[in-house]
Amino acid sequence: MIVTIDGPAGSGKSAAALRLAKRLHVPHLDTGAMYRAVALDALEQRLLDNPDAIGNRARLLSIDFDWAEDPALILLNGKNVADEIRTPQVTEITWQAADNPWVREELVKRQRKIGDDCVKLHGGMVTEGRDQGTIVFPHATFKFFLDAHPEERARRRINQLQAKGINADLNEILQQILQRDMRDQSRAVGPLARSADAISIDTTDLTLDEVVDKMFERVHAGSAANKT
Repeated sequence: MIVTIDGPAGSGKSAAALRLAKRLHVPHLDTGAMYRAVALDALEQRLLDNPDAIGNRARLLSIDFDWAEDPALILLNGKNVADEIRTPQVTEITWQAADNPWVREELVKRQRKIGDDCVKLHGGMVTEGRDQGTIVFPHATFKFFLDAHPEERARRRINQLQAKGINADLNEILQQILQRDMRDQSRAVGPLARSADAISIDTTDLTLDEVVDKMFERVHAGSAANKT
């Protein structure tokens, strides 16, 4: 069983995916973390002005998840970079990995391999990102698309940054989110889009528990129907 959760930044998909995976007792794959890891490496190797080099290097990188941790840690060439990839500096440049067609081709292959392994070893996986239900797992068992008003997504991002001791301006964050939406939706490869068979959930006025409950109920009902 593969469950995909797609949506724009700040829609709540990461937190919801993690909780849903726990309730279903399957691993949670944060595909955005993989693109962030590639971007971090490009930053460290000073390759940000060389898309070809970023694409070539992506094929050589070791990107793994430590599923024993909760949430899973992401390891870049054996190093835990879970905190480093969440800094504002990396957030600002992640598009240079996400928009790179060679990077996307490589990471899509890896995500599918992770999905196959999780189905064999754990019976399934919850994966979240921008193109999981449309490109990576078009035949997923269950598909969800989460969204929320841009202003609410900006407020959530502010709260995340404040929790890390980082001050930010709401209007500035809102503009960044709107720009990111435009970039995600217009990229040539793996754009943000809702799959025609995905279940849409507006999370603007919902708590995290309410969002997870809605998804769990759908998965539970669908699984029960498949057994009859």
